[in-house]
Amino acid sequence: MPLRGLPAQGIDRFRLARSHFFYMSHDKDTMTTFQELGLSAGTLEALESKGFESPTPIQERTIPLLLQGNIDIVGQAQTGTGKTAAFGLPIIETVQEKGGRVQALILTPTRELAIQVADEINSLKGNKRIRIIPVYGGQAIHMQFKALKRGVDVIVGTPGRIMDHMKRGTLKLDQLDFFVLDEADEMCNMGFVDDVREILASANTDRRTLLFSATMPREVMRIATEFMRDYETVTVKTTKNDSPLIRHIFHEMADSDRFEALCRVIDAQPEFYGLVFTRTRADADTVAERLNERGYPAEPIHGEISQNRREDILNRFRRRRATILVATDVAARGIDVPDLTHVVNFALPQDPPTFVHRTGRTGRAGKEGIAITLITPNEFRRLMYITKSSGIEISKEKLPRIQDVIYSKKSRMVTKLESIMAEDDHSAYQPMAKELMSEQDPAEIIAALLRHTFGDELVESSYKEIDTITQGNRGRADLICALGRSHGMNPKEFVDFISKTANIKQWSIQHVRVQGNRTTFTVPGNEANKVIDLINSRDGRQLITRGENNSRPPSRRDFKKTGGPRYGKRPFKKPYKPKKD
Repeated sequence: MPLRGLPAQGIDRFRLARSHFFYMSHDKDTMTTFQELGLSAGTLEALESKGFESPTPIQERTIPLLLQGNIDIVGQAQTGTGKTAAFGLPIIETVQEKGGRVQALILTPTRELAIQVADEINSLKGNKRIRIIPVYGGQAIHMQFKALKRGVDVIVGTPGRIMDHMKRGTLKLDQLDFFVLDEADEMCNMGFVDDVREILASANTDRRTLLFSATMPREVMRIATEFMRDYETVTVKTTKNDSPLIRHIFHEMADSDRFEALCRVIDAQPEFYGLVFTRTRADADTVAERLNERGYPAEPIHGEISQNRREDILNRFRRRRATILVATDVAARGIDVPDLTHVVNFALPQDPPTFVHRTGRTGRAGKEGIAITLITPNEFRRLMYITKSSGIEISKEKLPRIQDVIYSKKSRMVTKLESIMAEDDHSAYQPMAKELMSEQDPAEIIAALLRHTFGDELVESSYKEIDTITQGNRGRADLICALGRSHGMNPKEFVDFISKTANIKQWSIQHVRVQGNRTTFTVPGNEANKVIDLINSRDGRQLITRGENNSRPPSRRDFKKTGGPRYGKRPFKKPYKPKKD
């Protein structure tokens, strides 16, 4: 099917244009200031007042195209990279004051995102007299009637409420200059595809259509093909310079220890402020309730919570009255809090894009964030598939020890006590304090006060032990091989070598970490002896030792006389020979 507005013979030219722009987006002569993008003085002043000094990559590549041409755009960039300003600033520049019609419509998947986008564009308009309102379900519709009747220039809305106004005749989309689909992949995931199609089909065809999304699933590209004219694709590849500052780690434990592991993660962090993702609404309620029982300020958020309650929870969270938000994927969409320190996957998501959306909520605005995933051993392969498909590097770490948790709590207590001593007036209590100290041991007095205030938080025996066998490699053996990078190994070659030499499945070789002169890895417990016995050096010396063995593993120097165990140079006494069919 030809692209809308583009004859069939122009498809090749269209594809070339798209690839040409992708090449141009990587040109060395990139813009570095907002002034060079062609924005007006009023907009530059608004940006300066907000503290924005230079454009993000998606802004740098999108804004000039929207200001200088009449082309549609498909923009792909991760959440938190400045997409709102990328389309919001050109809309502000183009929209006429007192235009007497709706000049731009921005569709978002959730009411929270609609409010957020409307607020952001309002903050960027400066002194320009244009009206921007959010329109979403859950808000009194008569208030929206009044606002639309007075006249609106830019509407940011959710598909359901926009269609409601269209059917009531209170909103007409026949004179749009801009139609923006924000977080298009999320709208498809949430089942809004048919609604989006109906709204697009109702708008005038001479509009400019902009589609922004973190991922580009098939449904999103179908919308672009069907409803957009000749368009440019602007793809911002995440690099070390512009990707979120996120450290990805995972912990393994038995499923029965999952909640305890979550508490251990929270306790070990000085200032935990984050999202905890669960799979179901019931799980979100249960986890939040159990956290509150232990004294953590947590709130659940999911689809069964009323809009008023939801807004109250989000306000409490933004004010840090609650520091833990336990959410389902659907309920968390549109929540954008820039200062999150952590995102915890209490349960694995269903697919790689969801994993990216979840973890991308931390590490924003130049601040570092940590994404932690809790898994059982049988979920390891699924996590590896998700992270590999997402292009994410993730490392395994041991859960914080009880001693680490207590040390962290002690540090916080001392910091808080020092702050109280520095700020508050305690003169009224000094006579009593001196009297007590003259009669009792000062250390005993302080210990009693600490116990009364903090209970058993500093007592090791009050914490549940997480079995070191189930934490990590239940039924698996930690092994060390005396081959590493200096012997020409990399993870792929190492797994292939162990699999062929010991005749075990590749997927059973996990947690591979190639170092200079050695490689650590795990195999199923019943395969460990087989691997140890079959992988030897040319002189018959074992190359594999168990991880719990504290003796030094064989090094490269140990095999110098035999020509070394370098991979690919026949270092082994019995080289692997594939079986004949």
